[in-house]
Amino acid sequence: MDIKEKLSLVGLGLPSIMVPGENIDYGKWSVVACDQFTSDKKYWADVEKIIGEAPSTRNLILPEVYLEEVDKAAARDSINDRMKDYLDKDYLKELSPGFVYVERSTPHVKRRQGLVVALDLEMYDFHKGTTSPIRPTEATVLDRLPPRIDVRRKAVLDLPHILVLFDDPQNRVFSLLEKGKDKMAELYDFDLMKEGGHIKGRQLNDESLLDELASLFLELKEENPLLFAIGDGNHSLASAKEVWRELKEQGAAPDHPARYALVELENIHDKGLVFEPIHRVLFNLKDDSFFEGLTSLPGAAYTEVSSLDGIKSHMGETGKMGLTWKGKHYLVTLPGEEDELEAERLHEFLDPWLKQTGVSVDYIHGDEAYGELTSQKGNGGVYLPAIDKNAFFGLVDRKGSMPRKTFSLGEAEEKRYYLESARLVP
Repeated sequence: MDIKEKLSLVGLGLPSIMVPGENIDYGKWSVVACDQFTSDKKYWADVEKIIGEAPSTRNLILPEVYLEEVDKAAARDSINDRMKDYLDKDYLKELSPGFVYVERSTPHVKRRQGLVVALDLEMYDFHKGTTSPIRPTEATVLDRLPPRIDVRRKAVLDLPHILVLFDDPQNRVFSLLEKGKDKMAELYDFDLMKEGGHIKGRQLNDESLLDELASLFLELKEENPLLFAIGDGNHSLASAKEVWRELKEQGAAPDHPARYALVELENIHDKGLVFEPIHRVLFNLKDDSFFEGLTSLPGAAYTEVSSLDGIKSHMGETGKMGLTWKGKHYLVTLPGEEDELEAERLHEFLDPWLKQTGVSVDYIHGDEAYGELTSQKGNGGVYLPAIDKNAFFGLVDRKGSMPRKTFSLGEAEEKRYYLESARLVP
């Protein structure tokens, strides 16, 4: 088998990736994923000050912090027009077919390795109960797809923030790439804005190295039927899948570029990949009904603790989570089924309660943001534990997808920054 045939068996295509040209300021070009800092307009205002009039991926996305206050159709058209403009002005250079090997450092970790590839949407399925080799790890909320689908339909560029995990305990894939660095040309090496750390990228297009890599992924597929698990950006990937389905129905060729989505692959066992919890903050609560409802569930128990540290010291104990309300912290225990995650136990109560009351909720990364938001009058929060990443693939294989926002791959500033792109039209 040749390289493309091997790669196709593991759900990978060989893309012609695009990176900014030599005259582009990479530090201004690259901004963090649009679904980060969703309650922090100051963060995004700072981003815009840093960028000024320079070409930037900020102009090619809609940060979710602004989602409820803009004309979505106008924003979509502006994004797509800007994509075409950037192509027309040759802001992007197209590389020969291959991948990009990425090394990232952050304020929290010294190094995290990644590989930017094209994922074959034919081998990905986001529906509940799927056994496909490429699967989501969190439940897909179908009503979140239409706005993303609408943008993707007319987009000429695929601009990824999707992180996809694979299970390689012996680190065979990235050991191979580490040894093969001398066969890769350097593409970029710069500091990311807003405490995003530092990133280096190398072009992987050497045939012998690609062939070895494809063989390794074939071995991983034989060892685990769940080859790739979506760690971040599942709704973006699901939207790409739906657009590809529409194009196929309209007669698109099997090699149409929209069949593939650019993603960054990461080994779940990378020491630089830290699983962080995602907490829930409830806004403008009018009374004690949330506190009373959660703590009065059958079998629930709670005790007041002196600080957030008092909650954190118990995280990892079965069924335990934190609750913050009116300046006080509580440790709550909710009973549940064996193998049931704390987030699942919480959402059995939270989802119907939110629907009934109309209270708004946000999903918050990090202790500082959680503490700041829950200290504001009328706000409350639930502090959740992190997932054990060593048991992660087995958990997904047994249980299927988890509740939305069950875990985070690192802190918000460690998320993927938009950088590479690929054409979505022939």
